[in-house]
Amino acid sequence: MTDKKLNTLTIAEYNLIATKDPRGNYDRRTRENLYAIIQKLTNARSQLSPLEFTIHQKFRHAQFAPLDEKDKKVKLEVLRHLLSARAQRTLKFAGISLAAAIVMVLTVYHLFLGEAARKEVDVAYYAGLKKLGLASKEEIAMVESHLHETEETLVQTQKKKEELEAIVARMIENNKVAQNFKYIVRHIYDDPRTSYSKDNNWVDLYFGKNRIARYENDPDMWYLLGVIDTGMLKVFYNDEQILEIEAIFGRKDEETPLGEYEIKNRLHKPTWYKKEIINGKEVVRPIPFGDPDHEIGHWWLGLKKLGPKVHGSYGIHGVNISKANEFFRKNFDWRNGSAGCPNIQEWYLDYLAHVLPLGTRVNIVQKDKWVKST
Repeated sequence: MTDKKLNTLTIAEYNLIATKDPRGNYDRRTRENLYAIIQKLTNARSQLSPLEFTIHQKFRHAQFAPLDEKDKKVKLEVLRHLLSARAQRTLKFAGISLAAAIVMVLTVYHLFLGEAARKEVDVAYYAGLKKLGLASKEEIAMVESHLHETEETLVQTQKKKEELEAIVARMIENNKVAQNFKYIVRHIYDDPRTSYSKDNNWVDLYFGKNRIARYENDPDMWYLLGVIDTGMLKVFYNDEQILEIEAIFGRKDEETPLGEYEIKNRLHKPTWYKKEIINGKEVVRPIPFGDPDHEIGHWWLGLKKLGPKVHGSYGIHGVNISKANEFFRKNFDWRNGSAGCPNIQEWYLDYLAHVLPLGTRVNIVQKDKWVKST
């Protein structure tokens, strides 16, 4: 079946490169063959199948090393370990000597100096600090505490960013994007390193310098399935499910109409038209984005009903970030959910708003016919 998923490589070429490490050690002939395959993928980049695109992403910066270099690296590692051990012994000895000197000074200060002598030492010590432009002992301690807290916060923030980038990079290198895509979309949402590149034919999703995914800008390649009983929205691309995300559908007496739709428009920071009862009459109040009462999030994917018309306007939208906890509360039971529109969380909505072409089909069903009933 693999040959049917290859546009550029032969099965033999695919089998040769698929099992290799981008930084592995190989003999000269193997390295030459691998570099030739990578060049072949690069030259045919616009015609790659999803399988070949994944392989190209993994090996486009490959740096294979000759086998004899591996022995040199091992010897260097052993030498570095020996030098490191000597350095550690030297530092340990210096640390013990410094600690012993400090203990001796403190012992003399507390056991052999009288109170008057200790006061003279203290005065001289703080006078020295003052000449150096330093604060008192208490002030120094307070400043050091604040600096330590700030440093810890900065370190933790930087660590989280580095961990996220490392996780995403590792998923890409290990061909694990598909299995972890839901996690990736959620954690790169609203990150300045995330970007979408779009032209008439393709939409690319980047995180930093890494291209995570590429999609054809063709509504026939996409399909959304909303399953009311399970509260799930399934996203398909090229006949493969790439996401299954939690969704809220209409509550009792305002159920989401079943049937087929297509995405007719896409609005960023939309105005929300809320139905309200005022003086016994139903009125529609326009609520602009940014108003505290605005509840539908940053995007609106308007739905056009195919077949028999339905009363009202429907679209896939998000929730106000300040009311994000309400999403989880509602989602325990879809009947206590929306006024009819499918609601999804902002990070998934932002992704769909960027990649789905207008005209994408959406089907809302009560039950998933492919799920076996128990």
